[in-house]
Amino acid sequence: MAHSIFSFRSSGGIRDTATWQVTYSSLLTAVLAFFILLIIQAENEVASTYRFADRLKSKMFKEIVREKTARNLDWLYVENTGTKGIRLLVPTQVEDQVLFQTGDDQIESAFFPYLQHLSSIINGLEINRIYTDYSGTIGHLRSLGKDIIVQVRIEGHSDRRPIRTARFSDNWELSTARASRVMEYLELTTNLPADYFALAGYGSFHPFRSVNNLDENRRVEIYLDIQMVEKNGTI
Repeated sequence: MAHSIFSFRSSGGIRDTATWQVTYSSLLTAVLAFFILLIIQAENEVASTYRFADRLKSKMFKEIVREKTARNLDWLYVENTGTKGIRLLVPTQVEDQVLFQTGDDQIESAFFPYLQHLSSIINGLEINRIYTDYSGTIGHLRSLGKDIIVQVRIEGHSDRRPIRTARFSDNWELSTARASRVMEYLELTTNLPADYFALAGYGSFHPFRSVNNLDENRRVEIYLDIQMVEKNGTI
């Protein structure tokens, strides 16, 4: 009988110990799963924050396309290039008129209505409100050592014929002057601060489709860009 009692108590203790071990193991597994879930959620939040600039550009692109369709602006070229931003082009030739004469940086008067439409669309985007409308997300990015730069970049181009005049020593200077003309117009007709604008000239080294299409290569491209950068200004 003594042996039977001892055996009963001993087996009960084993069962209690096994039950406790299972419970403890389940608790550890649950805690581990909870921490893994927190880590994944934190990583997803960081990744989502880092995609903030791309999401804004995608939203901006959709709004521009919607405005283009609503206004029947078939002449407006719109492209979301991704890394460089949203590219906008007005016509370089309408019937027998061209945006720029050969060797000149003056915008022909027939093209100002096209630029005015473009200014109106840019104003409607209200990109100068990005820093206030998304202050929470931008503040979080800054806490991670990042920042957001909003930019309207104007890039001038020329055709392939080399130029050397009293005003322009080469095609680089000419294309930069063309970009400057368009930038001056947009600064006057949009509500954007001057420090949003940047310009560059590329001469004849980036033809739109073919180097032989001289008229269309005397053009200016407008890029609406939002970039996430390091706090020191590097992308």
